[in-house]
Amino acid sequence: MLNIDNLTVYYGSALALNNVSLHVKKQEAVCVLGSNGAGKTTLLNAILNIIPKKGRVLYKNIDITNKKTKDIVLLGISYIPDKRTIFKDMSVYDNLLIPAMRLIKLHGKNYFDRSLKELLNNFSSIGDKLRLKAGYLSGGEQQMLSIMQGLLREPELLILDEPTAGLSPKLINEVFNILYLLKDRNIATLIVEQNINKTLRYADRAYIMEVGKIVDKGESKFIFDKDSIKKAYLGG
Repeated sequence: MLNIDNLTVYYGSALALNNVSLHVKKQEAVCVLGSNGAGKTTLLNAILNIIPKKGRVLYKNIDITNKKTKDIVLLGISYIPDKRTIFKDMSVYDNLLIPAMRLIKLHGKNYFDRSLKELLNNFSSIGDKLRLKAGYLSGGEQQMLSIMQGLLREPELLILDEPTAGLSPKLINEVFNILYLLKDRNIATLIVEQNINKTLRYADRAYIMEVGKIVDKGESKFIFDKDSIKKAYLGG
């Protein structure tokens, strides 16, 4: 589904991403792990063509390397960045309505209402706050709102950058419950995350990044059992 070949990114004269290659299969969950500064967010921004890069990115055999970000999204990719993309002065409901406008044009308002109702069944902390201004939500609730925005675009591939950053343990569990539901719905995911333990249990495969390079990769269950991973990230 997603194939990334030899992505290289410079910030000025500094090499931030060094010939990174990875792939995500249809309906697969893939994680990218590493310490702060490893290049994980840079990788995601390069995939979405938010920053200049060298290399090649294919999505469903379509070359999206130089496509505009908005056109990449229309192909069926939703990106949830680490910085929340909500409009704080607008209601929670309107924040959810905006990314669903294409959905409404295709299927009608009733389809959106049903989709939102179904989604709210899995986001219990948001359900009774639709009329509140989004800025009144807690930081964790704002993060949940960002994820809901991405899901309302009905993506085939969801890319998430640190979706549990700053969340309470309860909300972290809620996020991962949603991710497992995505697996059941056959939505592919590419996730960058600091919660190594939960992420490796969730993902099918993992890539480990250090200083802009992929230094290890494989099925998550094998990566999880490696002594080097336990010592570096799990305190083992």
